[in-house]
This record gives sequence, structure tokens and C-alpha cells, in this order.
Amino acid sequence: MSAATKPNEITRDVSPLTRRSTLRSANAEKRTVDIVWSTGAKVMRSSWFDGPHFEELDMAGVKLDRLNNGAPFLADHDGSQVANVLGVFVAGSARVVKGEGIATIRFAAEGVDPNADMIFKKILDGVIANVSVGYRSHTIEKVTKEGEKIPTFVVRSWTPYEASAVAMGADDDAGFRSERSKQTNQCVFVTPQQRSNDMKVKRQQEDGNGGGGGSPNVAQAETERVEGIRHSIRTAKLEASIGDELIRSGVPLAEARKQVLDVLAARSDALGISPVGGSSITGGETSSEKFIRGASAWLFEKSGNGVVQRAVEAKVKGFTKLELDGGEFRGMSLIDLARESLERQGVRTRGLGRQQLVGMALTHVGMNQRAGTSDFAILYENVMNKTLIGAYATAPDTWSKFCKVETVDDFRAAHRFRVGTFGPLDIVREHAEYKNKPIPDGSKLSISTETKGNIIALSRQAIINDDMGSMADLAARFGRAAKLSIEVDVFALLAENSGLGPTQTDAQPFFHSNRANVATAAALSVAALDADRQVLAAQKDNDDVEFLDLEPFALLVPIGLGSAAKILNTSAWDHDAGHLEKPNAVQGIVKEVVQSPRLTVTSTTRRYLFANPNVAPAIVVAFLAESGQGPYLETAQGWRVDGTEWKVRIDAMAQMHDPKGAVTNAGT
Repeated sequence: MSAATKPNEITRDVSPLTRRSTLRSANAEKRTVDIVWSTGAKVMRSSWFDGPHFEELDMAGVKLDRLNNGAPFLADHDGSQVANVLGVFVAGSARVVKGEGIATIRFAAEGVDPNADMIFKKILDGVIANVSVGYRSHTIEKVTKEGEKIPTFVVRSWTPYEASAVAMGADDDAGFRSERSKQTNQCVFVTPQQRSNDMKVKRQQEDGNGGGGGSPNVAQAETERVEGIRHSIRTAKLEASIGDELIRSGVPLAEARKQVLDVLAARSDALGISPVGGSSITGGETSSEKFIRGASAWLFEKSGNGVVQRAVEAKVKGFTKLELDGGEFRGMSLIDLARESLERQGVRTRGLGRQQLVGMALTHVGMNQRAGTSDFAILYENVMNKTLIGAYATAPDTWSKFCKVETVDDFRAAHRFRVGTFGPLDIVREHAEYKNKPIPDGSKLSISTETKGNIIALSRQAIINDDMGSMADLAARFGRAAKLSIEVDVFALLAENSGLGPTQTDAQPFFHSNRANVATAAALSVAALDADRQVLAAQKDNDDVEFLDLEPFALLVPIGLGSAAKILNTSAWDHDAGHLEKPNAVQGIVKEVVQSPRLTVTSTTRRYLFANPNVAPAIVVAFLAESGQGPYLETAQGWRVDGTEWKVRIDAMAQMHDPKGAVTNAGT
């Protein structure tokens, strides 16, 4: 899950997934079946980076291009052979209606494909009762409410690319449903209070009937269900919270056992576990995971820069449960960890020189790692990535206090529309008709993003020299540099044209008298700040008819005016009046007083008064949605250096946006 997303929204590799879907009807003559390929229902999944979680598909974010271009209908998701293609999606039939994804599947003509004929007949007879849709996730958002034990992720953007006839589906709500038979397997779930009431009624009935007869023991069945789920969780060595959620949700025992197996299977797939012979499903944390977790904790401590510790204390997303106790790995050098990673993979390291040992540790992939990355490389990437993101998240900045953050889907210009206002409603006299109100025109504004980045390298020499502190310090510096790059860009925009901002399409700077966002020059004072407020409030809509009545949100001043600005904003009395009996008319006028030495480069007196950036954003910082709101780290074996290279990039760009959202004053 990208997460980055969400400021830092982080980016990860997610395998294609499948979900069970539903047959609505079939037409024997036309050789078609209508399916509901998804309702977005919540299902439990597991991955190596997020563990057990619920996944929900946002039907508003589905991309239908693949389905409507004749996506295949397969047997058991096996698209490796043409013989497994049973039919196709009818072009243009895939659509979303009232939250349900609907489509029509057309089978091959009768007699052309015996396998397709057999499966189609079984569908008509209700023998094959499951269809499953395959899809890829693009954008994922965590929406878990506080207090929930198992997180929920909503897939906001995703693409279904095939559907298959399968023996068993993964979605509990699905199954074939023909027009001839609409019966479903229904289960009744009750709360403990309801169960208590049921037992009370049952006892009353038994007492009235002399204690004879009665329905099955509901309490005993519930006890067996709860104990059975807990036993399955213990046997599989899964987290107790998974069992608690299954029990709380009223999931039947048989289905709970199936979901436990699904979690184990998903973990095995994510970790690339495929032992020779036997099942590929294993429970609990693997040896590789334990090594990476424990060794990472020790390297965080060993680096000594405190970045990760500060991120944990600040409760940065992704750091709240991070371990910092190196435990059994404490005291080990990088060479020791390289040797440990190899020996855990069954590699004999006796007699290997340090240079050879490091090279093998960076590149060796054991039999159980289809992903193709060594434990040692994963370990180092984990430490560097956490340090990078932690430094970015905890680095101080000022731009976030008066700029709006937006995301765009790609690097093309994304348009944002500012609608006009209607003005007051017309008076309707007695017996008079209501008049049509013309819809006012809006104005179009655009935002876009760009990429910034560099490469840093971990050489074998650094590992041999046990130079973890320097490497982690480099990662921390790159994290702060990513934050700094945005800060520099924002103030570079403001510095153009002697503090009036970049030149716009009308050949005038962003701040200009034509835009009514330049106040009369005056030194910072109660009266002058109140005058700036009035200029901001007097901004009008696109048609220059109605006042927007914008309120100040942030005051940005050069570093030399910072103290005076804070006093003006907090003092109860107007010190400019020469006595303390006059109240301060601008007390609390802004929520943020921001000071920066970067403004002093242009002017020691120019200031800016910003409206709420979520209402009228004067400056926007746009991030690429798939990269998240922060830096991104990619790893590759080095070609230019003898070691491993990390490419650090951030997809973000600052840009002036709405001139109505700010006022500038040159001061004196």
C-alpha cells in the first residue's frame, strides 16, 4: 500500500488480487452470463508490510478501460495459456450502477471449445457457483477509526482486468445467482445482549412446557464458535486481535477457519515462501522478518542521530509501533550482520574475506525469496527509508502553515475551478412569477507537479568500516533536504518581482493593484494590520459583484519583524496608542504568525497576510498522488559504485494559485 499516503504518503509494490463475484443471470441461446463483478465489500487480507487488515474497494474509483476493451474470462485466473480463455467481456457492458459493478460475459460459440462448453453448462446447472475478478490496486487510503484493532484500507483507485470461473472464491458475499434460483446461505448473527434475551425467552418457554423440548442450545453453540476461533488463531500463531475481530463480527466458525488460512496464505505469498514439497503456508513471524525487525532496531540505535526516535515520539504515521530495542543484535557490527544474514540463508561464511562477505550479503537471495532481494539489502533499505521519512516528517518548515497541499494524478496540468456567486435572491412580489437565475461563470486555475531527486550510495567500504552513523546521517540529511526543497521553492516564488510574486499571463506580477491584493505601504502596526485585513475582506468574486469576505489566517513577516508581529497578535492593548487604555483591535487576528529569514533577502519590511489556504489558497504545493506526500526511496545494486545505490526523489512543486487568497504590504 502506498501509502505514503497518506503527509508522507509512502509507495510500495502490491501484488494483483482477486475477489469473488456474483452471477445474476445466464442466456443459453446468446451464450452470455451477467455478473456483478464487485460491490466493493470489505474483506480480510494480509501483507508483509501491513499485516492483517480489511480491504474495501471504492466503486467510484474503478477504471473500466480493461474490462470494456474485451478483457478475458478465464479458468481459475490462469492467463498463461490461450486454452484457458473461456470467453470475453462484452465491449461497453462493464459499468457501475448503484455501487455495483455489472458486466456481461460472452462465451465462445458452442462446439468451438469443449472446455468452455462444459463450464458454461455447469454454470447454467448451478454446479459451478463462483466467479472471481482479478484487479490491481493503484491508490490506497487508510481509514481506520481510532480504537479499531484491525486497520481498514480503502482502495481509492483500481483496475479490474479479468474474471474467472473458480472452484472457490474469496469474497463471502458472492457466488452464482441465477434467475431460476435466488436462494442464498443466510446466517443470523446476534450480539451478546440478544443472545442473553434469547436464552431468557427459551428458559421461560421450557418452564412453561415443563422443561421438555425446546430449540438447540444457542449459548453452547456460541461458546463452541468462540473457542473454535481462538483455537485456530493459537494454532496458526496469529495475532489475538484477528480472532477478537472475527468473534466480534459474528463470523461463523467454518468461515473463520477459512479466513485464518487466507491470512496465512497471503503472508506466505507476500514473503515468497515456497518450500519444496508440502504446504507453502506458515504461521507467525518468519526468521527473515525477525532478523530484519531486530537488526533494524539495533541499527536505528547504532546510528546515533535520533531521527527515528523523534519520529516515534512525534507519533509520525508508520512509526508509532516501531521497535527500537536491538535485543540480541545489540553490539553487532555491519560485518557481523552481513555474516548473520548469509548464515540464516544456509551460506557457509568461514574463510570469506570481508569484501567478499559484504558483496555476497548484498546480493544473495535464498531459495525462499522469490522477490529477488537479500535480507541484508532489505535490512539496509528499511533503515535508510525510515531514517529518510522520519527526518522529512520532523524537519521544521514554515510553508505548511500558509500553503495548501494538493495531489495530482500525473505530471500534466490539473485544473481546479473556482465557481462564481449568485448574488442575492430576487424579490418576488405578490402574484409575480419567479425569475430564472443565470448560473455564473467560474474561473479555471491549474496546478501541476515535478520531480526532484538525487542518488546516494552505500559502498562496501562503508560497511567494512562499520560507518552506519555516516550513512544514516546522509539519509536524514536527504529527508531534510526534501522538506527544504519545498521551503526554498515557496519563498523563491514570493521573492520574484521584488516580493510581488511571479509574472502571470496578463504580464503583471501575482500581487498587483489590478488584482486588489496590494495594501497601502505602512509599517507594521495595529492600524496598518487592520487595513491589510480590510483589503483581504474586500476581495470580490469572479464577476466582481459580490464580496468574498475572507478572514486572515496567517501573517508572514521577515525575521526582524517576528517578535513585533507576535506581540500585535497576542496583546490585549494597542501599544501604538501611547497608553494602555485602548484595546488592541487586531488581537488574535491570525492563527499563525510565521517569520522567515528568507523574506529578508528581498525586503526587511514586506509582509503577507494569507486567508485560510483551504478556502482561498494563494500558494499550492502539489504532490504526485501515487508517490505520497513525502520522499520516496528506491534501491538498486550499484553500477557506478561497488555497493548499493539509493535513489531519493520527491514529486512536489510549489506554485502561486489564487491571487484573492493573500494581500501584501511593502511596509516602510
